Amino acid sequence: MRTPPIDHPRAASAEVARVVIETERLQIRSLRDDDLADLVALIDNWEVARWVSSVPHPYTEADGRNWIALVQQDHTTGRPLRFAIALKETDRLIGGVGLDGSTGDGGEEPSLGYWVGQPYWRHGYGREAVAAVIDYGFRTLGLETIRAYTDPSNAASQKVLLRCGLKNVGEIELVEPTRHGARRAPLFRILRPESAS
Repeated sequence: MRTPPIDHPRAASAEVARVVIETERLQIRSLRDDDLADLVALIDNWEVARWVSSVPHPYTEADGRNWIALVQQDHTTGRPLRFAIALKETDRLIGGVGLDGSTGDGGEEPSLGYWVGQPYWRHGYGREAVAAVIDYGFRTLGLETIRAYTDPSNAASQKVLLRCGLKNVGEIELVEPTRHGARRAPLFRILRPESAS
């Protein structure tokens, strides 16, 4: 996996600064306008949305256009926190990942969030994207710690977090319950490795 240097736009250019994180099979990049149809189709699926409390359901084209604009704006900073997950081979959107997720309990710590469209489950894409974004957070953004939480019944997501080096450090009291009504959730955390300092 490599994180290429940020391409800064020339003064006369309208080009936006871009961060693209490449893994063996994925490009983790900004959302584009032409991702709209895939974004709406994938995240409007209840099997995906039920685990992502911050996503409206049903998910409309207007929701998608607003999210694409927000992610594109985030990428103009040159130090973005939100990304699309796309297959490297086809550049087709399959999910999203970021370090701006809800902390669940209103804390200040950077919080990992991700989702993968149902047709792409059980291929290791979530683990690949999460590991790459954690590395980006520590190496490029200089974060000291990253946290994540899941719905208590989302065993698949908990397994991904554990495989990416996060540790279960207890439970948090949620500001808002999950879509399944849970008011407490398992908390996971990973600290910046010494070698990344």
